[in-house]
Amino acid sequence: MMIKPVNSFLMISVTVIATLGTAVAVKADTVDARCDIYPAGEDRATSSGPCTFSQRQGNVGIQLPNGRRYDLQPVGDQPATYVDQDGKPVSRDDEGLGDGGVIFRLSNESIFVYWDPAPYGQNSEGAVRGLW
Repeated sequence: MMIKPVNSFLMISVTVIATLGTAVAVKADTVDARCDIYPAGEDRATSSGPCTFSQRQGNVGIQLPNGRRYDLQPVGDQPATYVDQDGKPVSRDDEGLGDGGVIFRLSNESIFVYWDPAPYGQNSEGAVRGLW
């Protein structure tokens, strides 16, 4: 059976649109943010600066400009419960920063993620400045 040229064109068009739509969706769940890193039990951040926060299908990624990355995977159906890349438990605190961000509590530190990257602003190239 020969496929008609119209059907082939339609199939290719649908595939291209679906692929582009997926690429846009992947980009949409990554944002520039500000991260403060606190050692566990401390009330002073040891580092602060711009970061990139991403979330896909429940998985969370936090990327710092110095190359450090946190990859958090959800634990079953337990809300706000993750494990890090080393399999250690992580909890998410949605209340601590209100609408301004979220806190991830790891075994040895806490990461405060602020949706507004200020006070670092952007430099002339459009990149966010920070202290990393």
